[in-house]
Amino acid sequence: MSRHSQATGFDIRRAAAQRLQLVLTGAPFVPFQQREIADSRDRALANKLVTVSLRRHGQISQILGSVLEKGMPKRAGLFEAALRIGVAQLLFLPEMGEHAAIHLAVEVIKKDRRAGRFAKLANAALRNVQRGFSVEDLDPKDLVPTWVFARWERHYGAETAVEMAKAVLEPVPLDLTGQSGDEQSDIFDEMGAVHLIGASYRLDDRDVPVEELPGYADGKWWVQDVAATLPVQLAAVTAGQSVLDICAAPGGKTGQLAANGAEVTAVDLDGKRLERVKENLERLKLNAKLVEADATNLSAEKQYDVVVLDAPCSATGTYRRHPEVIWHRREKDIKQRAQLQSEMLKNAAHLVKPGGTLVFCTCSLEPEEGEKQMGAFLQSHPQFEVRAIMPEELEGWAEPVIEGGFLRTTPNMSLPKNGKGLDGFFAARLQRTK
Repeated sequence: MSRHSQATGFDIRRAAAQRLQLVLTGAPFVPFQQREIADSRDRALANKLVTVSLRRHGQISQILGSVLEKGMPKRAGLFEAALRIGVAQLLFLPEMGEHAAIHLAVEVIKKDRRAGRFAKLANAALRNVQRGFSVEDLDPKDLVPTWVFARWERHYGAETAVEMAKAVLEPVPLDLTGQSGDEQSDIFDEMGAVHLIGASYRLDDRDVPVEELPGYADGKWWVQDVAATLPVQLAAVTAGQSVLDICAAPGGKTGQLAANGAEVTAVDLDGKRLERVKENLERLKLNAKLVEADATNLSAEKQYDVVVLDAPCSATGTYRRHPEVIWHRREKDIKQRAQLQSEMLKNAAHLVKPGGTLVFCTCSLEPEEGEKQMGAFLQSHPQFEVRAIMPEELEGWAEPVIEGGFLRTTPNMSLPKNGKGLDGFFAARLQRTK
């Protein structure tokens, strides 16, 4: 892309619309990289346009439903994506100019082969948005799908559900997990990161790629949301223990376990994702045995002191970082994933030594993939009992400890110190008694 594209803005809007179009058809959002947009300012702008469009997706849908009397045109190329980018700029990025928002969105549509015939419709729609809508009038409930909000309202209460929905608008910091060592705090001090809990640190702002931050090349830390660190922290593994990490990729939990001196076997169904685990471990100078296998039928020939199962789930708890996730999900997906989790848990139970520990976790906010899953498992596996999680294990942080002795984080939750916001996670710690 031309380094001069920022002068007109057209190339940036077209690139953003093309990327957003991929997400609208079901792909995950992959931010633009340097090889795609060389100029850092242009790249940041393109990513911002797509990100704001995704974070405000539900509200923009409501707005477009009001200004497009006949609905969204079919087979219209970049029309919808470019229109969404235009609305995002008009309402949520006013500092970029209302005229530019309308003009550039219409130009992108006009010059797209399939969308061009709808350029006048786009112009009229955007001018109606300009005249008829303000941010203050928008309902935060529309930030997430109706069925998602209804579930959260039933499970967490109306007030918390609204706060959870609004969390999608909050800036997402970079959370890092550090290895042990006296020099660690110096590295995080150097980059301006603050301590959160355990070995987790947070960097609110950065102006360089992750790979250029202090300590990365030396393997002193890795990127991992603070919520994702908690299950392994609660497993409390010690040096020399045998640990099975099921569904290990991308390897954050594997790194935690190996850094504690455990003898780790990391299992994942996807060989390519395991390759990423291998690369991360090599950078971190940590060791683990990597096994490509189906977690629903692992051999029970060997049993382990600790088994950690970070099960595939709806991932609704990750919407702060990946706002498209909850729009790509359907309610039936939760039931399907819960069934898969049940099968994995049943197999994992055979792999725990008597007296050993089983940690189950998901990055889901849905009870079927957390509390209800555990209730069903414990009823059918009397040889396991809950080892209740205590606030003292979380440096006195009591809010995530819920009824039953489980852990539940929500994206609107305040951390024990230094900030607010983390992925939604559920974790249970069980002990095999016989």
